[in-house]
Amino acid sequence: MMRALAALSLALLPVWAADQKNAADNVRPARPPVVRPNGAVRNPGGGRNMGPGLTNPANPVARLYRASPEERERALEKLPAKMQEQFRTRLKWFDNLPPNQQRLVLNRTDRFAALPAERQTAIKEQFTALNKLPQERKTAIVRALRSLEVMPDEQRSRLLGSDDFKSRFSPEEQKIIADLSEVMLPL
Repeated sequence: MMRALAALSLALLPVWAADQKNAADNVRPARPPVVRPNGAVRNPGGGRNMGPGLTNPANPVARLYRASPEERERALEKLPAKMQEQFRTRLKWFDNLPPNQQRLVLNRTDRFAALPAERQTAIKEQFTALNKLPQERKTAIVRALRSLEVMPDEQRSRLLGSDDFKSRFSPEEQKIIADLSEVMLPL
């Protein structure tokens, strides 16, 4: 199970890791999940898909998820060609998600947008801090967030307060996980 989570985390990390200072250059296309006839979803990187992945709700393309095709086109026409292509790829990824996963992505975007400006800034800073960590630490943090995502609130609280959790992550990493979980975890 942990190997599957690690593979999923590694497959989705490039999409999630866009730095907002250079968002246009860092938007990377996601490999779309494979939806089987029985409705099961499998990530191309292997393992089961626990959700739409950890996407950055501060990414500029997230503002276009709810837009109509006409509104998207009007917005995209104003962008440089390379950026248009990147945004279109990301929008296609979103449009190909199953409806329940689209709702999760939209909920994350809404939660982020509803935060006060100082919290939004803090979340953006934590994405930047995460991006600066060595790959093995990024993977561990993404794995932790993905595990927390599927836990009931009570179990999540116990885990975050446990000595085992605190021993696996530095105080800075614990802060990244706590801040990012504010918008990444489902309601």
